[in-house]
Amino acid sequence: VVAVRRLKAVWGGEGEFREEVEVLSRAQHRNVVMMVGFCMDGERRALVYEFICNASLASHLYGGKMPPLDWHARFRIAVGSARGLRYLHEDCRVGFVHGDMRPNNILLTHDFEPLVGDFGLARWQMEGNGVDTRIIGTFGYLAPEYIESGVMTEKADVYAFGVVLLELLTGRRAVDTALPKGQQLLAEWARPVLLAQREGELHTMAAAIEHLLDPRLDLEHTRRYSHQLDAVAHAASLCLRREPHSRPTMSKVLRVLEGDAVMDSGFTVHSKGSRSGRFSNPILKRYGGLKGSLSQRIPHEAVARALYAE
Repeated sequence: VVAVRRLKAVWGGEGEFREEVEVLSRAQHRNVVMMVGFCMDGERRALVYEFICNASLASHLYGGKMPPLDWHARFRIAVGSARGLRYLHEDCRVGFVHGDMRPNNILLTHDFEPLVGDFGLARWQMEGNGVDTRIIGTFGYLAPEYIESGVMTEKADVYAFGVVLLELLTGRRAVDTALPKGQQLLAEWARPVLLAQREGELHTMAAAIEHLLDPRLDLEHTRRYSHQLDAVAHAASLCLRREPHSRPTMSKVLRVLEGDAVMDSGFTVHSKGSRSGRFSNPILKRYGGLKGSLSQRIPHEAVARALYAE
């Protein structure tokens, strides 16, 4: 079983598309969705990915048909997603800027191991309507400097990841127009609470967290993981800093989440070590590895036929 992603618009010619896909195929990490092939039919393009069985993080947080994620699962998703994004930014042979980091693009396995997907595809997702716009992404996750300049960098991904951490902590959407004014943008609503804790206006981090915490979580049970709650809240605060140069790298975010870093009163991160999350994906064997022509990696011609069937 594979997943097929049809691109909404064509970017570049056939040769250029093949070169871009070749770059995307180099990303191999246990927390990154792996591309196994592509399809072309005239001007239509599609990418073929390994199938991830347990839907997206968004489906579990907001789908309504699934039980609420417990804190253990949420923290595992936070750490695994950080590992995947860290790999894309820093450890992959070709550095990627994701461009649309959000719960819809975090897929989950049966045991809630997260895999980051749809990285590097932002410029292919524009509708082919001829509108020239600099801004690509999802409102609620866009870093302030990106909105102003239209220049996407790794630090914009870090900002978006901070919003994802808040969603895991609060269970609230990045944007919810049903809420009162002042609460509709999650990052803007939560930032003063996190800032107040940092400046000592709240007595403890626990007070800040209880103000933010998803009411669907069992508070007494979740309190057992206070160190994890602290780490997620701290990491979110770092990621959501308004100035991009003051945000940490994803390596530092991961060290905060894993407890391998400590912070001074100004939230400067000091490393205590790090761990690697790399592994060899067994799907490589299933599709004969990622060497050679990409056209050889399409699982079946039937994929293309089914995709473009009228």
